[in-house]
Amino acid sequence: MNDKRLKRQNRLVLCLVAILVITGLAIHQYFNYSLKAVDSDDQRRVTVVIPAGATDHRVARILKEHGLVRSQFVFDYYLQTHKTHGVKAGRFRLMRSATVPELAATIQQNRAAKRR
Repeated sequence: MNDKRLKRQNRLVLCLVAILVITGLAIHQYFNYSLKAVDSDDQRRVTVVIPAGATDHRVARILKEHGLVRSQFVFDYYLQTHKTHGVKAGRFRLMRSATVPELAATIQQNRAAKRR
């Protein structure tokens, strides 16, 4: 009786571990996909205005509304974990072919922002 119960518990634990691994891999793939450019062939520039005092969440929403990022959540998370200088307020001309790391670097540079 104990042998059967132990085997059933082992199978349950193995299934749970497999589900966790698969879920982790799926999330990892989603993040990698979201970090890529929205359209790597589109060389058009989009003008975006980042207001003074904008939070990372608001900046992510602005970029998503302008079609520059695939995921607002992923961009916000990327800024939180890779912020070097903080997001600068100003007017930016950003390309749809830019990746999330490239966009984040651009909006953190003083020289990229043109004051209104």
